[in-house]
Amino acid sequence: MANKNTASFVFTEVTNETGWDSNGVAWLVGLISAVYPFLGYDAACHLAEEVPHASRNVPLAMVGSVAMNGLIGLAYVIVLLFSTSSLSTLLETPTGFPFMQIYLDVTQSRAGALIMSLVPVLIATAANVAGLTSTSRTLYSFVRDSAVPFSSYLSHVDERTHVPARSVVLVGALQILLGFIYIGSETAFNAVLSMAIIGMYASYLLPIVVMLLHGRQKLSTSDYGPFRLGRPLGIVLNLISIAWMCLVIVFSTFPGSIPTTASTMNYSIVVMAGWLLFGFVYYLFSGRGKFQVPHFVTGSSNGVLTGVPVEVKASP
Repeated sequence: MANKNTASFVFTEVTNETGWDSNGVAWLVGLISAVYPFLGYDAACHLAEEVPHASRNVPLAMVGSVAMNGLIGLAYVIVLLFSTSSLSTLLETPTGFPFMQIYLDVTQSRAGALIMSLVPVLIATAANVAGLTSTSRTLYSFVRDSAVPFSSYLSHVDERTHVPARSVVLVGALQILLGFIYIGSETAFNAVLSMAIIGMYASYLLPIVVMLLHGRQKLSTSDYGPFRLGRPLGIVLNLISIAWMCLVIVFSTFPGSIPTTASTMNYSIVVMAGWLLFGFVYYLFSGRGKFQVPHFVTGSSNGVLTGVPVEVKASP
Protein backbone atom coordinates (compact mmCIF):
# COMPACT_ATOMS: atom_id res chain seq x y z
CA MET A 1 0.00 0.00 0.00
CA ALA A 2 2.99 2.32 0.42
CA ASN A 3 4.76 4.38 -2.20
CA LYS A 4 7.91 2.30 -2.65
CA ASN A 5 11.44 3.61 -2.28
CA THR A 6 14.11 2.70 -4.79
CA ALA A 7 16.49 -0.23 -4.37
CA SER A 8 19.41 2.21 -4.20
CA PHE A 9 17.78 3.90 -1.19
CA VAL A 10 17.34 0.56 0.57
CA PHE A 11 20.70 -1.03 -0.17
CA THR A 12 23.23 1.74 -0.85
CA GLU A 13 22.13 5.09 0.57
CA VAL A 14 23.71 6.05 3.91
CA THR A 15 22.25 8.59 6.32
CA ASN A 16 24.52 9.47 9.24
CA GLU A 17 23.03 11.86 11.78
CA THR A 18 24.94 10.46 14.77
CA GLY A 19 27.70 13.05 14.84
CA TRP A 20 30.38 10.42 14.26
CA ASP A 21 32.62 11.52 11.39
CA SER A 22 33.04 7.99 10.08
CA ASN A 23 30.07 6.18 8.58
CA GLY A 24 31.80 2.92 9.52
CA VAL A 25 31.96 3.88 13.20
CA ALA A 26 28.34 5.05 13.11
CA TRP A 27 27.34 1.70 11.58
CA LEU A 28 29.27 -0.24 14.23
CA VAL A 29 27.68 1.81 17.03
CA GLY A 30 24.28 1.06 15.49
CA LEU A 31 24.98 -2.68 15.68
CA ILE A 32 23.33 -2.77 19.12
CA SER A 33 19.87 -2.64 17.52
CA ALA A 34 20.72 -5.62 15.33
CA VAL A 35 22.64 -7.59 17.96
CA TYR A 36 20.04 -7.40 20.71
CA PRO A 37 17.31 -9.44 18.93
CA PHE A 38 19.81 -12.29 18.47
CA LEU A 39 20.67 -12.53 22.18
CA GLY A 40 19.25 -15.33 24.26
CA TYR A 41 19.97 -18.32 22.03
CA ASP A 42 21.56 -19.78 25.16
CA ALA A 43 18.04 -20.14 26.60
CA ALA A 44 17.83 -23.72 25.36
CA CYS A 45 20.98 -24.58 27.33
CA HIS A 46 19.38 -23.48 30.58
CA LEU A 47 16.45 -25.80 29.91
CA ALA A 48 18.63 -28.78 28.95
CA GLU A 49 17.58 -30.77 32.02
CA GLU A 50 13.96 -30.53 30.89
CA VAL A 51 14.44 -31.06 27.13
CA PRO A 52 14.06 -34.53 25.60
CA HIS A 53 17.28 -35.71 23.89
CA ALA A 54 19.04 -32.51 24.94
CA SER A 55 22.38 -33.27 23.24
CA ARG A 56 20.58 -33.20 19.88
CA ASN A 57 17.69 -30.78 20.41
CA VAL A 58 19.48 -28.01 22.31
CA PRO A 59 22.04 -27.31 19.55
CA LEU A 60 19.27 -27.45 16.94
CA ALA A 61 17.23 -24.92 18.93
CA MET A 62 20.22 -22.58 19.33
CA VAL A 63 21.34 -22.62 15.71
CA GLY A 64 17.81 -22.79 14.33
CA SER A 65 16.61 -19.76 16.27
CA VAL A 66 19.49 -17.62 15.00
CA ALA A 67 19.01 -18.77 11.40
CA MET A 68 15.24 -18.25 11.41
CA ASN A 69 15.39 -14.91 13.20
CA GLY A 70 18.11 -13.70 10.85
CA LEU A 71 16.31 -14.63 7.64
CA ILE A 72 12.86 -13.44 8.73
CA GLY A 73 14.30 -10.26 10.27
CA LEU A 74 16.28 -9.44 7.11
CA ALA A 75 13.20 -9.86 4.92
CA TYR A 76 11.08 -7.75 7.26
CA VAL A 77 13.64 -4.93 7.47
CA ILE A 78 13.88 -4.82 3.66
CA VAL A 79 10.08 -4.56 3.42
CA LEU A 80 10.04 -1.72 5.96
CA LEU A 81 12.82 0.19 4.18
CA PHE A 82 11.03 -0.04 0.84
CA SER A 83 7.90 1.36 2.54
CA THR A 84 9.26 4.18 4.69
CA SER A 85 8.66 7.88 4.29
CA SER A 86 11.44 10.36 5.04
CA LEU A 87 13.73 9.41 7.92
CA SER A 88 13.29 12.80 9.63
CA THR A 89 9.52 12.24 9.75
CA LEU A 90 9.98 8.83 11.31
CA LEU A 91 12.44 10.07 13.93
CA GLU A 92 10.13 12.91 14.93
CA THR A 93 7.00 10.78 15.10
CA PRO A 94 4.60 11.69 17.94
CA THR A 95 4.06 7.97 18.60
CA GLY A 96 7.65 7.67 19.82
CA PHE A 97 8.11 4.52 17.72
CA PRO A 98 9.17 4.86 14.05
CA PHE A 99 7.78 1.44 13.07
CA MET A 100 4.31 2.53 14.24
CA GLN A 101 4.58 5.65 12.11
CA ILE A 102 5.47 3.48 9.09
CA TYR A 103 2.30 1.43 9.65
CA LEU A 104 0.24 4.60 9.98
CA ASP A 105 1.71 6.17 6.84
CA VAL A 106 1.14 2.98 4.83
CA THR A 107 -2.41 2.15 5.95
CA GLN A 108 -3.64 5.72 6.52
CA SER A 109 -5.71 4.12 9.27
CA ARG A 110 -5.24 4.33 13.01
CA ALA A 111 -7.05 1.01 13.42
CA GLY A 112 -4.84 -0.65 10.82
CA ALA A 113 -1.69 0.78 12.41
CA LEU A 114 -2.86 -0.42 15.82
CA ILE A 115 -3.46 -3.98 14.61
CA MET A 116 -0.08 -4.12 12.84
CA SER A 117 1.66 -2.69 15.91
CA LEU A 118 0.25 -5.53 17.98
CA VAL A 119 2.35 -8.05 16.03
CA PRO A 120 5.73 -6.95 17.51
CA VAL A 121 4.04 -6.68 20.91
CA LEU A 122 2.84 -10.28 20.71
CA ILE A 123 6.30 -11.41 19.56
CA ALA A 124 7.86 -9.54 22.49
CA THR A 125 5.36 -11.17 24.87
CA ALA A 126 6.30 -14.63 23.62
CA ALA A 127 9.98 -13.77 23.92
CA ASN A 128 9.36 -12.53 27.46
CA VAL A 129 7.79 -15.86 28.44
CA ALA A 130 10.79 -17.72 27.02
CA GLY A 131 13.19 -15.33 28.74
CA LEU A 132 11.39 -15.69 32.07
CA THR A 133 11.49 -19.48 31.81
CA SER A 134 15.17 -19.58 30.88
CA THR A 135 16.33 -16.95 33.38
CA SER A 136 14.43 -18.51 36.27
CA ARG A 137 16.15 -21.84 35.55
CA THR A 138 19.51 -20.05 35.42
CA LEU A 139 18.81 -18.47 38.80
CA TYR A 140 17.71 -21.85 40.16
CA SER A 141 20.97 -23.47 39.05
CA PHE A 142 22.86 -20.79 40.99
CA VAL A 143 20.76 -21.05 44.14
CA ARG A 144 21.06 -24.83 43.99
CA ASP A 145 24.82 -24.35 44.41
CA SER A 146 24.41 -21.62 47.09
CA ALA A 147 26.02 -19.09 44.74
CA VAL A 148 23.62 -16.16 45.30
CA PRO A 149 22.04 -14.48 48.34
CA PHE A 150 18.98 -16.14 49.94
CA SER A 151 19.77 -19.45 48.24
CA SER A 152 17.99 -21.58 50.81
CA TYR A 153 14.73 -19.71 50.21
CA LEU A 154 14.96 -19.42 46.42
CA SER A 155 15.94 -23.08 45.91
CA HIS A 156 12.43 -24.25 46.83
CA VAL A 157 10.72 -26.34 44.12
CA ASP A 158 6.93 -26.52 44.13
CA GLU A 159 5.87 -30.11 44.83
CA ARG A 160 2.79 -29.93 42.60
CA THR A 161 4.20 -28.22 39.50
CA HIS A 162 7.86 -29.27 39.93
CA VAL A 163 8.84 -25.67 39.06
CA PRO A 164 11.18 -23.36 41.05
CA ALA A 165 8.27 -21.01 41.68
CA ARG A 166 10.14 -18.56 43.93
CA SER A 167 12.86 -18.09 41.35
CA VAL A 168 10.21 -17.51 38.69
CA VAL A 169 8.44 -14.89 40.82
CA LEU A 170 11.70 -13.07 41.60
CA VAL A 171 12.77 -12.92 37.95
CA GLY A 172 9.30 -11.74 36.94
CA ALA A 173 9.38 -8.99 39.57
CA LEU A 174 12.80 -7.83 38.37
CA GLN A 175 11.51 -7.68 34.79
CA ILE A 176 8.64 -5.47 35.92
CA LEU A 177 11.10 -3.17 37.68
CA LEU A 178 13.05 -2.87 34.42
CA GLY A 179 9.88 -1.52 32.82
CA PHE A 180 9.63 1.14 35.54
CA ILE A 181 13.24 2.12 34.84
CA TYR A 182 12.24 2.93 31.24
CA ILE A 183 9.39 5.11 32.48
CA GLY A 184 11.72 6.96 34.85
CA SER A 185 14.81 7.28 32.66
CA GLU A 186 15.34 6.14 29.09
CA THR A 187 19.07 6.71 29.57
CA ALA A 188 19.22 4.29 32.51
CA PHE A 189 17.14 1.73 30.62
CA ASN A 190 19.42 1.89 27.56
CA ALA A 191 22.43 1.45 29.87
CA VAL A 192 20.88 -1.75 31.22
CA LEU A 193 20.25 -3.04 27.67
CA SER A 194 23.82 -2.29 26.61
CA MET A 195 25.10 -3.93 29.78
CA ALA A 196 23.02 -7.00 28.94
CA ILE A 197 24.85 -7.29 25.63
CA ILE A 198 28.21 -7.00 27.39
CA GLY A 199 27.27 -9.51 30.08
CA MET A 200 25.70 -12.10 27.80
CA TYR A 201 28.40 -11.86 25.14
CA ALA A 202 31.04 -12.20 27.85
CA SER A 203 29.28 -15.35 29.07
CA TYR A 204 29.34 -16.69 25.50
CA LEU A 205 32.94 -15.61 24.97
CA LEU A 206 34.55 -17.29 27.98
CA PRO A 207 33.64 -20.94 27.18
CA ILE A 208 34.67 -20.45 23.54
CA VAL A 209 38.07 -19.14 24.64
CA VAL A 210 38.46 -22.11 27.01
CA MET A 211 37.43 -24.51 24.25
CA LEU A 212 39.93 -22.94 21.85
CA LEU A 213 42.86 -22.92 24.28
CA HIS A 214 42.32 -26.08 26.33
CA GLY A 215 39.11 -27.91 25.50
CA ARG A 216 39.96 -29.78 22.34
CA GLN A 217 43.16 -31.17 23.79
CA LYS A 218 41.27 -32.77 26.65
CA LEU A 219 38.17 -34.02 24.82
CA SER A 220 37.94 -37.37 23.13
CA THR A 221 35.56 -38.23 20.30
CA SER A 222 33.19 -39.93 22.75
CA ASP A 223 32.85 -36.70 24.74
CA TYR A 224 31.07 -34.95 21.86
CA GLY A 225 27.37 -35.11 21.13
CA PRO A 226 25.75 -35.77 17.74
CA PHE A 227 27.30 -32.63 16.23
CA ARG A 228 31.02 -32.13 15.76
CA LEU A 229 32.65 -29.61 13.42
CA GLY A 230 36.09 -31.13 13.54
CA ARG A 231 39.32 -29.46 14.55
CA PRO A 232 40.15 -27.17 11.56
CA LEU A 233 36.63 -25.77 11.02
CA GLY A 234 35.93 -25.61 14.76
CA ILE A 235 39.06 -23.55 15.42
CA VAL A 236 38.27 -21.16 12.55
CA LEU A 237 34.71 -20.59 13.79
CA ASN A 238 35.96 -20.14 17.36
CA LEU A 239 38.31 -17.39 16.18
CA ILE A 240 35.57 -15.69 14.14
CA SER A 241 33.21 -15.86 17.13
CA ILE A 242 35.78 -14.36 19.49
CA ALA A 243 36.58 -11.53 17.06
CA TRP A 244 32.88 -10.77 16.51
CA MET A 245 32.01 -10.74 20.20
CA CYS A 246 34.97 -8.54 21.14
CA LEU A 247 33.93 -6.10 18.39
CA VAL A 248 30.34 -5.95 19.60
CA ILE A 249 31.29 -5.63 23.28
CA VAL A 250 33.59 -2.68 22.55
CA PHE A 251 31.12 -0.76 20.40
CA SER A 252 28.17 -1.47 22.72
CA THR A 253 29.88 0.88 25.21
CA PHE A 254 29.93 3.78 22.71
CA PRO A 255 27.30 6.55 22.92
CA GLY A 256 24.78 6.50 20.10
CA SER A 257 25.55 10.08 19.09
CA ILE A 258 28.10 12.80 19.75
CA PRO A 259 28.64 15.24 21.29
CA THR A 260 27.24 13.55 24.36
CA THR A 261 25.29 15.00 27.24
CA ALA A 262 24.37 13.57 30.63
CA SER A 263 21.17 12.14 29.12
CA THR A 264 22.71 10.72 25.93
CA MET A 265 25.86 9.17 27.42
CA ASN A 266 26.16 5.38 27.36
CA TYR A 267 26.51 4.27 30.99
CA SER A 268 26.62 0.53 30.27
CA ILE A 269 30.20 0.17 31.48
CA VAL A 270 29.22 1.84 34.77
CA VAL A 271 26.32 -0.58 35.28
CA MET A 272 28.53 -3.54 34.38
CA ALA A 273 31.26 -2.38 36.75
CA GLY A 274 28.66 -2.02 39.51
CA TRP A 275 27.46 -5.59 39.03
CA LEU A 276 31.02 -6.93 38.97
CA LEU A 277 31.82 -5.02 42.15
CA PHE A 278 28.69 -6.38 43.85
CA GLY A 279 29.58 -9.93 42.80
CA PHE A 280 33.17 -9.57 44.00
CA VAL A 281 32.17 -8.14 47.38
CA TYR A 282 29.48 -10.77 47.87
CA TYR A 283 31.87 -13.59 47.03
CA LEU A 284 34.63 -12.18 49.22
CA PHE A 285 32.55 -11.70 52.35
CA SER A 286 29.78 -14.29 52.03
CA GLY A 287 29.64 -16.41 48.88
CA ARG A 288 33.10 -17.91 49.22
CA GLY A 289 32.01 -19.88 52.28
CA LYS A 290 28.70 -21.07 50.77
CA PHE A 291 29.33 -21.93 47.15
CA GLN A 292 29.45 -25.65 46.37
CA VAL A 293 30.81 -27.02 43.13
CA PRO A 294 27.84 -28.87 41.60
CA HIS A 295 27.94 -32.66 41.47
CA PHE A 296 25.28 -34.50 39.50
CA VAL A 297 24.02 -37.98 39.01
CA THR A 298 22.70 -37.97 35.46
CA GLY A 299 20.17 -40.31 34.02
CA SER A 300 17.36 -40.56 31.52
CA SER A 301 13.64 -40.77 32.07
CA ASN A 302 11.40 -41.17 29.00
CA GLY A 303 14.12 -39.62 26.86
CA VAL A 304 14.48 -36.62 29.18
CA LEU A 305 17.91 -35.92 30.59
CA THR A 306 17.77 -35.39 34.34
CA GLY A 307 20.36 -33.99 36.69
CA VAL A 308 20.05 -34.60 40.40
CA PRO A 309 22.40 -32.77 42.76
CA VAL A 310 24.05 -35.03 45.28
CA GLU A 311 25.84 -34.11 48.46
CA VAL A 312 29.53 -34.90 48.37
CA LYS A 313 31.32 -35.22 51.70
CA ALA A 314 35.01 -35.29 52.17
CA SER A 315 36.48 -38.55 53.38
CA PRO A 316 37.88 -38.59 56.95
